[in-house]
Amino acid sequence: MTTTHNVRAQRDGRYWLVWIDGELRTQARRQREVEPMARDWLANMHDRPAEAFLVQVEFVLPDSVRAHLDRAVELRDEADRARRAAADETVAAAKELHEAGLTVREIGPLLDVSYQRAQQLVAAAD
Repeated sequence: MTTTHNVRAQRDGRYWLVWIDGELRTQARRQREVEPMARDWLANMHDRPAEAFLVQVEFVLPDSVRAHLDRAVELRDEADRARRAAADETVAAAKELHEAGLTVREIGPLLDVSYQRAQQLVAAAD
């Protein structure tokens, strides 16, 4: 039977302190060593192979770092929304130019895209 264990690792000086199921149990020098160290500890304590455990690792970061990462996610989401809006506007421009009687070969340079891309934009507008 496979059991799941929650592992939390937090940097403290030169080492990662490793809590297993809420108790400080071991430490690791490098981030990549946290899971193997936790598995080794579990294997030794339960006399089972290290692979017998499901380990969910959480790395605790300083609040300031977490704030930067949260802001980065917000900015990426905003950028994605802006890219989608820009694409929609480009399709609308292509459609309007095509409806005005311009060919895709004429539309391409006006939109700074190839005529093949202009064809795709016109088709997307339909």
